[in-house]
Amino acid sequence: MEPKRLTSLDALRGLAALVVVLWHWQHFFALDGDWMDGWTRDMQPAYGLLKPFYVQGWAAVDLFFVLSGFVFFWLYGAAIRSRAVAASRFAGLRLSRLYPLHVVLLVVAATLQFLFFRAHGVFFIYEANDAPHFAASLVMVQNWWPGSPQSFDGPSWSVSVEVLLYVLFFIACRAGLKRGLHCFVLACLGGLLLPYDEHIARGIIGFFMGGFVFTVWDLLRVRADARAAGRLLGAAAVLGWLALAAMLYRGSSWLANGEANNLFLLAFDFGLCPLTVLALALHEQARGRSYAALGFLGDISYSTYMIHFPLQLGLALLAPALGLAPRFFMQGWVMLTFYVVLIGLGTLSYRYFERPMQILLRSLGQRKDSVAARG
Repeated sequence: MEPKRLTSLDALRGLAALVVVLWHWQHFFALDGDWMDGWTRDMQPAYGLLKPFYVQGWAAVDLFFVLSGFVFFWLYGAAIRSRAVAASRFAGLRLSRLYPLHVVLLVVAATLQFLFFRAHGVFFIYEANDAPHFAASLVMVQNWWPGSPQSFDGPSWSVSVEVLLYVLFFIACRAGLKRGLHCFVLACLGGLLLPYDEHIARGIIGFFMGGFVFTVWDLLRVRADARAAGRLLGAAAVLGWLALAAMLYRGSSWLANGEANNLFLLAFDFGLCPLTVLALALHEQARGRSYAALGFLGDISYSTYMIHFPLQLGLALLAPALGLAPRFFMQGWVMLTFYVVLIGLGTLSYRYFERPMQILLRSLGQRKDSVAARG
């Protein structure tokens, strides 16, 4: 039976969003706009336990792209190729999900960045906060060209790249792109962009590797040995993550240079991320069980990802008035409280803003299509 949703993948997306928050915890060392002298990563809460996330947590974004590719080829690929879904319909479906929260948080971040600049003479973390970058962010194209800086709500760079991927996906499907080998070839072409813009390259690699993984999953899930294959792939994925964690704890030179380490990105985006998504999808399908209790993490993944930086920025603005120094934020209970508040805000945003706006905008789009059809 065709599953309507793979909640294990939703949970993975939600966990990836929360990992990015750990990577950005270092922002609290720059409460006045300048990084605190002598700060080191091991000053952060529970460093011994969370070191891999503090050191390499930025890479969790790559899971977003692979998951998106998998889901989009699953839900839309064939429909777009057969022209059952028009460009306007596809655009409306995607923008109704992403744009309302994006534009609200863009305005919030811009306002807070302006207040921070008035107080400190510099912006918080991301410096490219001018009118041209605001206009580009307003239409979600701020990271569509190589070398584009992050601005305002900085983590939204990945949302901008995601929108670019939707455009490429739609054009490719209409041109007759089929999943499988075609997706793998496009992912390889994306790899050629790494020296020029790793953000766009990571998006293309991940998204089309997600399409490739969907093809493999679609073939394996109907086999009699699907459960055994799921266990084998799951074991390989676990070993891969353990090996990566061991390398991070040991400070391996193979993982040096952060996002500029193209060798790591190629191995991660072509190997570990797709393997993990395939193993989870196959395991859930083969066992015929849902992880609904964790699915909510996927529902709020977009809001927690987008809200966390404005929340940090707001706390940085309040810190001088409350007499808070970076060391305050390096306490475990402070981090735990931050996460509780963030997840609470994400839940409220999804239930009472994102979902209602999505339903409203889609109903308006359907009404417009209906009027056009009658006219």
